[in-house]
Amino acid sequence: MNRSEIKARQKAERKKCLEEILRSDAKKKLIVSGPGTGKTFTFGELLRLEPGGTNLALTFIKRLVNDMEVTLSPYAETKTFHAYCKKILHQQNGKIELNPYLTKIVEKDAQILGKKPSRFDFKFYTLDETGGEIAFYLKRGDYYGVVSFNDAVYRIYKILKKKPDLIPELGQIVIDEYQDFNLLEISFIKELSKKGSILIVGDDDQAVYDNSRAASPKFLRNLHKAGQFTKFQLPFCNRCPEVIVEATNCLIKVAQRNSYFRDRIPKRYECYFEDKERDSTRYPRIIMCKCTIASVIPKYILKEISRIRQEDIDESNIEGKEYPTVLIVGQKQYLREIEKQLKPVYPQISYVSKKEEEYNIIEGYKLILNDEKSNFGWRILAEFLIKPDKLKRIISKSEKGKPIIDLLSKKFVENQLKVIEAIRVIQSGESLTETSKLSLKRITGKNADLIIEFFTPKEIEEEVEPLPLRILLTSFVGCKGLSVGHVFIVGANNGSIPRDPDDIKDIEISKFIVAMTRTRKQCHIITNKWLVAPVIKGRRVRPFDESIFTSWIPARLIENRGNKAAKDFK
Repeated sequence: MNRSEIKARQKAERKKCLEEILRSDAKKKLIVSGPGTGKTFTFGELLRLEPGGTNLALTFIKRLVNDMEVTLSPYAETKTFHAYCKKILHQQNGKIELNPYLTKIVEKDAQILGKKPSRFDFKFYTLDETGGEIAFYLKRGDYYGVVSFNDAVYRIYKILKKKPDLIPELGQIVIDEYQDFNLLEISFIKELSKKGSILIVGDDDQAVYDNSRAASPKFLRNLHKAGQFTKFQLPFCNRCPEVIVEATNCLIKVAQRNSYFRDRIPKRYECYFEDKERDSTRYPRIIMCKCTIASVIPKYILKEISRIRQEDIDESNIEGKEYPTVLIVGQKQYLREIEKQLKPVYPQISYVSKKEEEYNIIEGYKLILNDEKSNFGWRILAEFLIKPDKLKRIISKSEKGKPIIDLLSKKFVENQLKVIEAIRVIQSGESLTETSKLSLKRITGKNADLIIEFFTPKEIEEEVEPLPLRILLTSFVGCKGLSVGHVFIVGANNGSIPRDPDDIKDIEISKFIVAMTRTRKQCHIITNKWLVAPVIKGRRVRPFDESIFTSWIPARLIENRGNKAAKDFK
């Protein structure tokens, strides 16, 4: 069959797949499909059939909400899972404060009160109500007047079980990235599905979240086996060129041959030539090279970015369809060096790193500025400003429900309210008097400068027209949900991805697939022999081996550019 015949066959079959979904009167629909196969487009087409403003689109990934809103906002309310639950809680209880630091505070409270260490979030994720940990968490959350992401979902789920009318009847519900959900979230979805027709979409090949949040592809696989949902397919990828689609299929085939992806849901995955013929012809191979050390990798990337075609840059900036021109994926030890070397040349570079949920004294003052009796605000200030033995007594007494402000010394409260007064002066743009500055330093010690710097109004920067060549750096998990022109996978070595080639995890294969299938144009896979140097402190360092995953891609799909050293880029 020649190319024109293949395109005609694909076009007809793609249309048929979409029509089967749209014409089906099934109340429960399930699509398991690969990367770039038009899920958001399908959502839009389905939601158009249910006008009236009662449709709902939910996803786990915040970035996908922004993309989905462009297409779906005229037809559905589009939110992340947690944002939707917060909204329902707000409607149920009035003003609700969502604070990412609640879990850390509750963990410290439990430790102070002599309770056994507990993974509170994991208890929520797995709906494990044994041992009293969830009850303790909810009680502390009520006392502090805040909720976290996970107990917000839990609270809504429990209320919905007792009061199904909490959420009104909906038209069409669409749920994306189902493989990323845990037991708590899928249990909530089960209750939600009673409120209207539901379409669930997922891909077990893209399950990149580890056990820390109890997400598992088994939930999608079990749903697929159960027979309660009518199953449909979207087999055609209109994002990736042919070489990426073929390499992905080969990776999966080798993985299964080696007893990985054992329970994988079979699915077709084809390059859709109607949209991707030109890119498939222009970029027929995945590029591979091996740099000597990590600091050489940015030099290679700089050279390759300079060679990107102007039309590729222009295409990434089409209004309403914008996407980053370049994506660099890898572990942080590589990304930090790449950012350092690329920033002077491309100041528009953006490094999206995972931030740990840490808090400092500023968070306490922010809360008390809004509510001078905030239990949560005073709890944070007490942690940073009073001695541990006193904090322990306060936390113990707070279990009886008495406000923390009433458990603190009168002098301490007076001093902190003076700080609040000073902050309001700072926020107004006025300068503190020398006396006020001395008072602030006396009360807050080394935190005074931090407080002044944080609350001083910042000058509004003049908006700058975004540069057309956008470059994004992120981790293997962080690239989920992205669609990008040119992809650079860095540090593709055994020991990094996968961590242990003799003990490969399915999640590592999924991460590699996800990184590769962000590609719209060309993908580069870059390995390195050493991280810093071949010899450290007189001892020779064993060179890294290329990631075993690269050997799972057939040689005919790869253009190997060999070894690269710093001298090659002078």
